[in-house]
Amino acid sequence: MRNNIWVTLSFLLLCLSCKQADTVQNYQLVKSGMTISFPLDNNTKPATRSLFLYTNKEGNEYLTFQELNGNKILFYNMQTRQLDFTIYPQREGNNGVGRVGGYYVHNFDSIFITPIHEVIVLIDSNAIVKDRINYKETKDGIPLFGYGAYTYQPMILLNNKLFITPMTSRRQEKRPLCVVIDLVDKSIFALDAQLPKFANTNSIHKEFGSEMNYSRCFDGNMFIYSFDYDENIYIADINHTTLRNIKAKSRYIDHVENPDDLYLTIEQSCMNPHYDNLVYDPYRQVYYRIAQPKIKWDKGTNVQEFIDYGGKNFSIIILDNNFNVVGETMFPDNTYNPRALFIREDGLYISSSHFKNPDYSDDWFVFQRFDLVKQQL
Repeated sequence: MRNNIWVTLSFLLLCLSCKQADTVQNYQLVKSGMTISFPLDNNTKPATRSLFLYTNKEGNEYLTFQELNGNKILFYNMQTRQLDFTIYPQREGNNGVGRVGGYYVHNFDSIFITPIHEVIVLIDSNAIVKDRINYKETKDGIPLFGYGAYTYQPMILLNNKLFITPMTSRRQEKRPLCVVIDLVDKSIFALDAQLPKFANTNSIHKEFGSEMNYSRCFDGNMFIYSFDYDENIYIADINHTTLRNIKAKSRYIDHVENPDDLYLTIEQSCMNPHYDNLVYDPYRQVYYRIAQPKIKWDKGTNVQEFIDYGGKNFSIIILDNNFNVVGETMFPDNTYNPRALFIREDGLYISSSHFKNPDYSDDWFVFQRFDLVKQQL
């Protein structure tokens, strides 16, 4: 009997040691020899706030992105690397949508546009308006403000329901993380999960603050939220009936401070360490969380270009499908733009079209592939 106990204990210790050994494996994103380049016209910059892959029913894959601050959505054929067509949503008139602030391509006949005010406009590939959905408040009276379907807050369509993340005011009692629009009856309702409360962000002198800066991804089962000034990520089920937080800290950031509390200038806010966007890699079943450590400001840098091209440097935290941090990769200064990336079966592609990259050319939108590699420590 005693021998059996020792055998069992030995087996458990062996399993534990194997599990511990497995968790200390270091995953890294390693630069490959593969790049993809897309030619640009003279009016299009290699930077954007909205970039998505789309595959049509015939199996043709497209890289789509919105012209920076413009009403133009470009569709590049991923096989030929050439521009197939462009959609030009009109600002005014019967088919006017206002200023485009993001989009979602369901198919070529159903493209959802998010202007900068509280409306979602459905157009086709000829930019003809098919429907307009206003969402100024939920059915129970919660005021809502503008939502942009940018790369890192994508619109999710499930069972004829749009899951969106409109802003809410600091002054509101209820501040839902997610709002759902039923496309059948056009009802608008807030899900249960509320915006987390952060210290020193309840100033009555402000309607909105930087605690509203967050990204969200959907992995097919759960929604995951990443706030700029919070070490934690937040995980919600599809209906947002539960919300749990898990620490996902960068080794390159000691702590973060909300710039609203520090009264920083724009330049100082850019230098302030913070977390950025979160994306899901379905092929490798991992999550990538971008972190931007504290930096020194380079004199002469244009602030708007700095923001548009993703800052000076960044790291990517790698989390497994149980949200364990299993690695982190630091990227070189002034080389890549983490605000322009996409994921394919062969790897993670990050834009190398950074305005301070020596190889930068505004004639090309260039993406470098990185491979997820497991290395022994």
